[in-house]
Amino acid sequence: MKKILLGLFVLGTLGMAQQNYEVFVKSGVKISQSEVDRDSKEIENIVNKMINDYETRDKKIMLKKSRIIFLRNVKKQNQNDEVYKNFNTEDKEFYDKYFEIAVNEMINSLDKISKYVPKSISFIDKNIAKVEVIEILPNLESSNGDDDVERAIKKAGLTDEETNNLEHISDLSNQKREKILKYLGEEIRKELSETTEESNILEFKKVNGKWETKDKLYDLSEFK
Repeated sequence: MKKILLGLFVLGTLGMAQQNYEVFVKSGVKISQSEVDRDSKEIENIVNKMINDYETRDKKIMLKKSRIIFLRNVKKQNQNDEVYKNFNTEDKEFYDKYFEIAVNEMINSLDKISKYVPKSISFIDKNIAKVEVIEILPNLESSNGDDDVERAIKKAGLTDEETNNLEHISDLSNQKREKILKYLGEEIRKELSETTEESNILEFKKVNGKWETKDKLYDLSEFK
């Protein structure tokens, strides 16, 4: 995502708008304080509606579709994996559960953490403004599958001998397999609690006296 380059402008702060939007005006732009107050409020209302639509409607749709896509991709990947093909039935059941847990934790973290936070409105012209909205997400790159498995195995109480001589996960008791899966979920959840941020820039133009934008915070069509 592009970031707003406020350093390109000599900006003067004209106070704080509601909803934590900082409001800036590029030096030299002829616009009164009352116009800034009125226009920034109109822009805020549009952006707030976009964010509200995400939180109350589209987020749920996107997460539901994402879960289906993730699980479908994992299944396809496993079907083409030679190592997985050679697993016995119990081993495949274990790894299928593991991947399902990983996907569920990912979706849950997105549900709890993902959000859009408005940051600023910058008037670069009397009829053009740029709005910066920060997208907060779980840091999906922070999760390392190998490390998660290693920590889960230790927490499950496997001895060094069991670990070193483990050829098939099905060699373990059902109790130990369930413990590994339990701790895998905990490890993935812990790592996905870390967050990352992206800057979204929406360009607004005043057309026939009304502010509008063709930009989107997200594209719901990608999840259909």
